[in-house]
Amino acid sequence: MDWKARIRSTLGVRGPKSLYVYAILIGVMSGLGAFAFAYGLSNAEYLVQTLWMGWNKSHPAGEPSLGHSTSYFYREYLLFLPAIGGLITGCITYFLCRDAQGTGTDAMINAFHYNEGKISGKVPFYKAITTIITLTTGGSAGKEGPTAQIGAGIGSSIGKFLGVGARARRTLLLAGTAGGLGAIFRAPFGGALTAVEVVYKEDIESDSLVPCIISSVSAYLVFTGIVGSGAVFQVGNVGLKSYYELIYYFFLGILCYGVGFIFVKLFNGIEAYFTKWNIHPVLKPAIGGMIIGPFVYLIPDLTGTGFGLLQEVIDGKQIPNWNSNLELATFFLSVAFLKILTTSFTIGSGGSGGVFGPSLFIGGMLGGFVGCLGRIISPEMDFYIPSFVLVGMGAFFAGVAKAPVAGMVMVCDMIGSYALLPPLMIVSVITGILSNRFSIYKGQVVNRFHSPSHHWDMNQDIMERMLISSAFKEFRKLAIVKGSTLLKNLDNLSSKIQASDFIVIDEENKYKGTISLRKHRLTDEYENLVDNLITIDDVSESTPTVTVHDSLGKALKCIVDYDIDKVAVLDSNNSVLGYLRYIDLFRMYHEEIKNHSRIKR
Repeated sequence: MDWKARIRSTLGVRGPKSLYVYAILIGVMSGLGAFAFAYGLSNAEYLVQTLWMGWNKSHPAGEPSLGHSTSYFYREYLLFLPAIGGLITGCITYFLCRDAQGTGTDAMINAFHYNEGKISGKVPFYKAITTIITLTTGGSAGKEGPTAQIGAGIGSSIGKFLGVGARARRTLLLAGTAGGLGAIFRAPFGGALTAVEVVYKEDIESDSLVPCIISSVSAYLVFTGIVGSGAVFQVGNVGLKSYYELIYYFFLGILCYGVGFIFVKLFNGIEAYFTKWNIHPVLKPAIGGMIIGPFVYLIPDLTGTGFGLLQEVIDGKQIPNWNSNLELATFFLSVAFLKILTTSFTIGSGGSGGVFGPSLFIGGMLGGFVGCLGRIISPEMDFYIPSFVLVGMGAFFAGVAKAPVAGMVMVCDMIGSYALLPPLMIVSVITGILSNRFSIYKGQVVNRFHSPSHHWDMNQDIMERMLISSAFKEFRKLAIVKGSTLLKNLDNLSSKIQASDFIVIDEENKYKGTISLRKHRLTDEYENLVDNLITIDDVSESTPTVTVHDSLGKALKCIVDYDIDKVAVLDSNNSVLGYLRYIDLFRMYHEEIKNHSRIKR
């Protein structure tokens, strides 16, 4: 047995407790990864925007700038900088890593549902680089994409190293995602909830909640231990001042739904157009940057996440040239729609960055608009604009991302106060209910029963009454090997038939056990020394089997309990008839469901 196999057998995931230990490790590493990204982004923005452009860009209270410039602000640079950044991003994503473009969160969701929690190790690195370039050069996008992917990549890599099964690897993937989000937004609870809620439209990944909380808290402690404590936004005395405000909060929920629908449709439409456009992929992000150039020139705060402008509004700073409530309401609504446009072209054209930050900005501007509207209609109430801004932030993200609980808790964490939780709950629920037909994340599925990641959640009553003999007339035999076969020869067969787990038999076709190449694989360092010594018999494991008289439920239990992807089917003489994979069981289960539904109708 090689050193990696020894480590896996000693340190492998053997239950919830070991998952919790690895969640701490993933959280620590995700927190360090989030700090490395934040440090790189801050320095890049300081060099390009502060020193070179002379732009003293505003920042939220929890993310102070590295320094200030005393030179003239060369604002006209913003006319062409986004195009240059887009061109560089296009070159990196096309020649080095195609998966680094887009939001990043969608890539994590797809990996969770359809790729057994696997993420390529190079994706988080290139995602971080391209996002830093996009944000530094004036692109309109968020920071959660790379931090989520950095954490997800760490979790996936640890799962791969330990040789865990798909179920555990998906949990480690989400734990890493939670760690990245919890650190970069200083939201330990919000980061965990976002990770488990964003993968579904109408459900949460409850099995992974505790590991995600552990990872998010660990990452948060590491990150704040380095950069200092404190929330992202500094707020004053916010809260629900009067029940009369609830009328306007109801309207804010409806407005967030309507504008969210426009955002999702425009974002997806622009992305689909650029995907189909017959032009070299390197040029697409540059063209997107060229389109947004005039808009960010007119309103520089449209670049990045826009959190600096949100902090100024929360602080009650006077926005130049907008003195009356009507003028201010017009400004808020206009900026919200311009942010939709710039974000859609930045990311939809092939740029890199997240949509969480822009969603908070858009929602905040809509909240400011409704607050100003309330002041115009009911001047005697003197509505507190920052409260509406903060509620709009959480509500808009809750609608477009199908994450009502995560949206409200994330905002509370980011401001370091739960004083606005009542109106946040009301508005987020309204927006979430109305927005049930669309989502900014295309990889989301409705609930766990629509996800390949939860094949084991099938109705056990149905599975127990279905016999193998009635469901299957013949069985697969490709992944059956003799125990006398050398382990080194199994690699070639594995690559040919795309299998990692094999059924082991003796010379008389009698069952001997199973072997998983996820747990037992020779390394180049020792292969030449032992390649003619180790046989499959030496490393095979004894796992339960089924007969044709057993139920599909028993077969599924064998697969889930022993972390294998197939179970052997034996006859009365202990000879192997073949095997069943979990996907075979899943297919027969759904056929039974369909047949049952047709009978009922």
